[in-house]
Amino acid sequence: MSDLIWRVFQQHWASRARLITMFRRETRTTTLLDKARFTLTVMAAEAFGRTDWILFSHLALAQVQPAVPGPLRCRYGVFLHGIEAWKALSTFEQRVLFAADLRIANSHYTAARIMDMYPNIGPIDACPLGLLPAACDGPTDGTGLPALGRHAVLVVGRMIGSERYKGHDQLIDAWPQVASRVPDAQLVLVGSGDDEPRLRQRAAESTAGASIVFTGFVAKPALTALYDRAAVFALPSRGEGFGLVYLEAMAHRLACVGSIHDAAPEVIVDGVTGRLVDQGDVEGIADTLAMLLLDEPRRRAMGEAGHIRVMKEFSFDRFSDRLRELLRAHSVIPAIAPN
Repeated sequence: MSDLIWRVFQQHWASRARLITMFRRETRTTTLLDKARFTLTVMAAEAFGRTDWILFSHLALAQVQPAVPGPLRCRYGVFLHGIEAWKALSTFEQRVLFAADLRIANSHYTAARIMDMYPNIGPIDACPLGLLPAACDGPTDGTGLPALGRHAVLVVGRMIGSERYKGHDQLIDAWPQVASRVPDAQLVLVGSGDDEPRLRQRAAESTAGASIVFTGFVAKPALTALYDRAAVFALPSRGEGFGLVYLEAMAHRLACVGSIHDAAPEVIVDGVTGRLVDQGDVEGIADTLAMLLLDEPRRRAMGEAGHIRVMKEFSFDRFSDRLRELLRAHSVIPAIAPN
């Protein structure tokens, strides 16, 4: 997500934009030292007049602002990503969000949900995400991956205890019904985390456990190969603030199964690019997956429609246009910068 925003700034204001990061890519962790360095760097940039405006890519990052003395504090915006802002916000977090000059959400659903919870927080503009240009390009590498048949349902998502809302459990529970109707079907779960052992045990206890495959973490080239080989993508989550994985799957011409409970309906057009299901209806999930697996012409038509929708509505250029227009509307830039 942060990469997407930064790409826009690099493309249009390279000589004027500056990136300050907290997260260390090489270790995928953040230490107290990293947090202190980030805070001091932001404060110094404002105190010494090195910036006149900051866009924080997450609410947590914006919490450095109150530490900057009032006369030195510059205008700032915050990009909101769904579940991190759906939870009950502390008084401090609400104050940080209220004081922002611009609040941007990754979907209309996220914006509406936060404003419903905190009606006095101020207006929130929606800026639906898009795919980075290389999201579905480049070589693929299926080395070491499980063999996928023609009826593989792909699931991509972290498996951690705090994100059990993603629907892994419901897919595993629905799988015996799918396998009974589509004997060669496979459920392929990509991802890792502290909840993976529990999910593996749940799958092992299933009567259809032999056709449930866990790949663990998969690097980008191999993940691209899995998208290319799968028949359907499924993530019937309750907590997607947007759902970039749906865009990735649609870019690979896969029909997508999402849920009715979150922002998935802003990405998946029910009956056109995929299906939307009730996560609590395990039988309904099974019926939907079996229907798509058995009806190849229909799922391929959905996949093609999804690919067209991604290219038209969720390309990097469309995201860039949306973000730049919001910045212009809030007088962050005087006009849309030329390409």
